[in-house]
Amino acid sequence: MIISLPKRSEVSKEDTWDLAKLFPNDAAWEDSLAAFEKRIGGFEEFKGTLADSAQALLSCLEYDSATDRLAERLGNYAYLKTTEDQSNSDYQRMLGRFQNIATRAGEAASFIRPEILALDEATIQTYLKAPTLELFHLQLERLLRYKKYTLSDREEQLLAMQGEMAGASGKIFRQLLDSDLKFGQVENEKGETVELTQSTLSQFLQSPDRNVRRTAFHQFYEQFVAHENTFAAALQGSVQKDVYYARARGYESCLQSALYDDNVPKTVYENLIATVRKHLPTVHAFYDLRRRKMGLEDIHHYDTYVPILSDIEKHHEWDQAVDVVIDSLAPLGSDYTNVLREGLLGRWCDRYPNEGKQSGAFSYGTYDGDPYIMMNYQPTVLRDLFTLTHEAGHSMHTHFSVNHQPYEYHNYTIFVAEVASTFNEQLLTKQLLKNATDDREAAYLINNEIDDIRATIV
Repeated sequence: MIISLPKRSEVSKEDTWDLAKLFPNDAAWEDSLAAFEKRIGGFEEFKGTLADSAQALLSCLEYDSATDRLAERLGNYAYLKTTEDQSNSDYQRMLGRFQNIATRAGEAASFIRPEILALDEATIQTYLKAPTLELFHLQLERLLRYKKYTLSDREEQLLAMQGEMAGASGKIFRQLLDSDLKFGQVENEKGETVELTQSTLSQFLQSPDRNVRRTAFHQFYEQFVAHENTFAAALQGSVQKDVYYARARGYESCLQSALYDDNVPKTVYENLIATVRKHLPTVHAFYDLRRRKMGLEDIHHYDTYVPILSDIEKHHEWDQAVDVVIDSLAPLGSDYTNVLREGLLGRWCDRYPNEGKQSGAFSYGTYDGDPYIMMNYQPTVLRDLFTLTHEAGHSMHTHFSVNHQPYEYHNYTIFVAEVASTFNEQLLTKQLLKNATDDREAAYLINNEIDDIRATIV
C-alpha cells in the first residue's frame, strides 16, 4: 500500500482554518481590493500639509492607519490561501495582485516619514503633547529614532517602488521548496510505502530503523543538491537585497539594520552566539552519549532526531493533543485555556499536511480575523505536540494583544514573541513529566527536552 498526501480538495473542512472573519469568499476579497486601490490617490491631499497643524497630521495618520488595516486583511487572506496549496495559481495570482497594489500604496504614502522627520524640533514637541494626537504619540516617538536613516521624499518613493522585486527571492524559494521539489517514496519500518514530503520527513527521522532514517535523509536532500544552484541564486538575491537596503539607508551593516526595528543592541546578538559556542563541548558530549546509548559506532545527522529510547511510542490524535496542551496550560487560567480550547477544536487551525501545502508550522496573527495556526500535524510525532503548544502561545499572545490594544499597537516584536511560545513548551514538558508512568518514559521526555533546547537555541 502506498500512502500519499491528499489533494487540498480532499481535506475535510473541519480540519482546515476558517478565513471567513477576514473575507467570507473570494468575491468579497475582490471588492475590498478594488476599494483598497481607490485609496491610493487619497494620500495626495495630505502631501505637504503635515507641518500645518496637529489636526492635519492626525487626518493623515488616521487615513494611513485605515489603509494599512485594510491592506493587512487583504494580504493575510491572500497569503494564507497560498499556503494551503502552493501550486494553486489562482491564489498565487491574487497575492501577486495585492502585492502590486500594496507596493503602489506604499509609494504613495512614502512621503509621510520624511515629511514628519523634516519638522523642526518645536513643532515635533508640540505634536507630541497634542491631545488630538494621543493615539499616535508612541508611533511618533518610535518614528523619531529613524531620522538618521530616512531619506528624501523622492528617494523614499523609489525604495517603496521596489517592494515586489525585494520579495522575489523569497517567493522563488517557497515555490521551489513547497511546489516543485518531489522527494519520491520511502518504505518505513512497518513495510508501508509512504510519500516523502516536508511533513513526513520528521516521521522517518524518528524511525527506530536506521536504514529508514538514512534512506529518507539522503533521498530528501538529494533534491536540494540537484537544485543547489537555484537555491544558491535565491539566497544570493536575498542577501543582495539586505545589503542594498542597509547601504541605501546608511546603516553600518545588514545586522544593524535587522536589529534596529526591534531596538535590540548588537551586543545581545553577539553574546547569544558567543554563549552557544562556549557551550558546544556540552552539545558534543550529548551527541556522544546519544551515540553510545544507541549502540552506534558513529553518529550522523539522521541519528539526532530519533528518541534515544526509540522503542517508546507516543500517539496523540488531534483532540487528544488539544486536551494534553490545555491541561498543561492550566496555570495560565481559564480565560486563557477556554479561548484556546475553542480555537483549537474549532477552526483556528489548518491541521494536517496535504499536497502542495507550505511546509512547517506558523501562527499568523490578524487584527480582524482569528489568530490562525498552520500545522502539518502528525499524530505519531511527539515534536508536533510541542509545535502545537508553541504556535498556540503565539496565537494567544495575539488574541490578548488584539483585544487590549488599538490596531496601531497590536503587533509585537519577534524578540518578545518567542517568550510566549517557548514558555508554553516548558509547561507541556512539566505536565508530561508529572504524568510519566515510569523512569523510562521520564527519560524519554527529558531526551525530548534536551533535543528541543538543541534545536531551538543551538
